[in-house]
Amino acid sequence: MTTAGRGGPEREGTVEASQRESWIVWSDEARASDGRATDWIDAVARLTQTSVPVHRSKHAATYYWPRPAGGVYVKVYHRYRPMATVKDCVRGSKARRAARASTRLAKAGFHVPRVLAVAEERRLLGARRAWVATAALQGEPLAARLATLAGALGRTVERCGYRALLSQKRALLTALGREVARLHEAGFVAGDLVPANVWIAGRGERPEIVLLDHDRTRWSWHRPSWWRARRNLVQLNRVVLVGVSVTDRLRVFRTYSETRRWASSEARRRLPWIVAKTTERRRRFDKITLPDGKPVDFRALMRAGGTYDLQSGDSR
Repeated sequence: MTTAGRGGPEREGTVEASQRESWIVWSDEARASDGRATDWIDAVARLTQTSVPVHRSKHAATYYWPRPAGGVYVKVYHRYRPMATVKDCVRGSKARRAARASTRLAKAGFHVPRVLAVAEERRLLGARRAWVATAALQGEPLAARLATLAGALGRTVERCGYRALLSQKRALLTALGREVARLHEAGFVAGDLVPANVWIAGRGERPEIVLLDHDRTRWSWHRPSWWRARRNLVQLNRVVLVGVSVTDRLRVFRTYSETRRWASSEARRRLPWIVAKTTERRRRFDKITLPDGKPVDFRALMRAGGTYDLQSGDSR
């Protein structure tokens, strides 16, 4: 399986754009195993008819195809509100936007899944349906890696082994903060930088951060302002993760602020906003009931297995 891509169907000279009936498909023909562009239409139609999505949201369903040449994830987008039609006419479908953003990120030196094909079913009012196919990744999600390290730390009694595992965990958190800062320094703001969209390739003290799901990722010539970039820090922070303490979250933020060359006073001034916004988002999206009129302990709010952890079954 491919770990990360360095380009995709939007690259000049390696694109085959084909049309069959109302479908238009763009496919990178650099590898013969990827098949011709029109073959993807039949393959994805069979996949969606015979398989169950591995993930489903209000705007898309993701399928896994265990292809002999290497696993493929196909994200199929659908309209979930009328405004999506207008946006498709102006900006193109989410599938095309995801492919363009992935290509730009790869050219900027970021690790992203390789885009194999993009397709749109066109109608007069824009794309009726669209999908993007990407190569499956080696590695594991950020949350899984952190949980594995937490479990190993809990079982290790030998001092040297404990220190080695703790060093790996700290290296991972530092790499994460540095990569998010590098993303913003390069002019990008990720659309959905939740832990599920961060994968880890490589082990030890040199982890490789791989960023997923770029249909809402935006890029500009100038570095994004703080009021635009800060949303990514909240997205990354909002989820309760096994083995991640408030100290670990501060390590990520400190690395981020240092990489962006903020003064210490500037970092201290901005941190309370992230804490307050994370608290508000947990209340709003996770339906967490917080005591009215009383300050909430952020450590308790974000503690895995604690009172406010939805996965623990003890939240109230």
